[in-house]
Amino acid sequence: RGHGFVNVVARLKAGATLTQAQVEMDTIARRLELQYPKFNKDNGVRVLSLRDSYAINFRPALLIFLSAVGFVLLIACANVANLFLARTAGRHKELVVRAALGAGRLRLIRQLITESAIVGLAGGAVGLLLAYWGMEGLVTLVRSTFATQALDTVSIDATVLAFTLFLSLAVGMIAGLAPAFGASRLDVNDTLKEGSRGLTGNRRRNRIRGTLVVAEIALALVLLIGAGLMIRTFVRLNRVDAGIHPENVLTLNLAIGGKKYAETQARAPFVSAVLHRVEQLSGVQSAAVVTDTPLSGDNDSIEFSIEGRPDPAPDRKLSLNVNVVGPGYLRTLGIPLLKGRDFTERDTTGTPLAALINQAMARKYWPNQDPIGARITSDGKTWATIQGVVGDVRQEGLSAEPVPEVYVSYLQDPFAWPYLTMLVHTSVDPMKLAASIQSAIWSVEKDLPISSIVTMEQIRSHSIAQPRLTALLLSVFAALALILATVGIYGVMAYSVTQRTHEMGLRMALGARASDVLTLVVGQGMLLAVIGVALGLMGAFAMTRVLEKFLWGVRPTDPVTFTAVSLLLAAVAMLASYLPARRATHVDPMVALRYE
Repeated sequence: RGHGFVNVVARLKAGATLTQAQVEMDTIARRLELQYPKFNKDNGVRVLSLRDSYAINFRPALLIFLSAVGFVLLIACANVANLFLARTAGRHKELVVRAALGAGRLRLIRQLITESAIVGLAGGAVGLLLAYWGMEGLVTLVRSTFATQALDTVSIDATVLAFTLFLSLAVGMIAGLAPAFGASRLDVNDTLKEGSRGLTGNRRRNRIRGTLVVAEIALALVLLIGAGLMIRTFVRLNRVDAGIHPENVLTLNLAIGGKKYAETQARAPFVSAVLHRVEQLSGVQSAAVVTDTPLSGDNDSIEFSIEGRPDPAPDRKLSLNVNVVGPGYLRTLGIPLLKGRDFTERDTTGTPLAALINQAMARKYWPNQDPIGARITSDGKTWATIQGVVGDVRQEGLSAEPVPEVYVSYLQDPFAWPYLTMLVHTSVDPMKLAASIQSAIWSVEKDLPISSIVTMEQIRSHSIAQPRLTALLLSVFAALALILATVGIYGVMAYSVTQRTHEMGLRMALGARASDVLTLVVGQGMLLAVIGVALGLMGAFAMTRVLEKFLWGVRPTDPVTFTAVSLLLAAVAMLASYLPARRATHVDPMVALRYE
């Protein structure tokens, strides 16, 4: 009791539901809490389907990615709608002629929406092709990040094809709605008059285009801020001191079982023989074993008591993580011994149980005291004497602060755990010695199963895989959003300059300087950018709360990220406005005045 590291798998009876199972387990948990208050107070049971248990770790991240894709899609829709608006304005006289020849408003709307739907389907087809090429790489990336096989069945099937067809049609039609309805409101008589500019100068159309650009900028800002926060999180995590030196350390999982080692007292001598054999290899500096590898997230939490101190109240139980290690563990991983002594080969089952504790435990339970010589117990019968204090190790990952932890020697462990990880510190690339190390182990026991041969650096890299993946994908989506928003601003300003050629020529003929025209056009573009940034900041303050559980060392409202991204987007918007504005300054007043 007090060891809560076991997960239970069960099959529901025919007709039973998860809700019914949860009710039954809640009843059992309350009964156990009454019977064993010392160990079971506030402990319960959570019932999940096996499918949900696969997805529970990566579902929030995938929902964020889905939201990011949705934002990019909306920005793309805004761009397409702007392009259709410009194209429809250019076809205004054609549409007027059609209306004059008898085409009704509904017919014109149907024609334009059909054209936009065809564009949407063409884009969907290209997207499916790109998805087909990139699917395997994306699934591999996500699967390796979250260490799950639940994505093995993901593929482009009939459901995906149907969804893509529907989405492509919907996007195409929605993007064409505004241009279609605008073009259907035609004044045939006015447009057919000689010299009339009709809809090309329509302020309502300009307002629609400006609104779409503002929306693009706001959505792009939210994505850029999200990507910036995740990048800062990843950078900070990558700089965290894990408390170990993972360089040149190979890890191998061993399963010491079978009839030959069924008796626990036979396992410790076997482990010592294996370690001795591995350490004789050329290139091997030291070797040790551990039950829970650092940075893996594995831990065994127990409750304990300190000799000479009264037992705490049930709601204030003392707890710590316990890790079983072999002699040489500190040396192999470069964990500093701050006080006292390390385990030796003389710490066996025939000697008093020795323990090492980390700094976090010393600070919490012996503040301003020397814990050496103090005794602790988890069952009230077996007492361990603290022989040393070691540096903190981030057992559960780089983002998790060290918690109180105690180390006991494998040679003194009465259970002699059958599942161990061997750590081998080498002077060369550890993967080059993997085959030799396996052979050395098998020379002692030829049937011993060995699995999960990876380096400690790979384990460290995997511990920050999720923030790295989130930062990578959000950065890709944010870059796409930034490009689309830039194209949108440039397109609107270029179109505006084209439509206002006559005005620009008139201004310059009346004495306006090139700098005045430049300021006018850039100012209009920057006005859209400022409005978009303001709306985007409001959206980001709300949306980044969703990212909070993925952040580490960075606030969801980090002022550095918000300021830097806002300035970046403003600078890009200024550049996108400057290029059309510069072209406007080259307008020849005489040519512009003869335009009509």
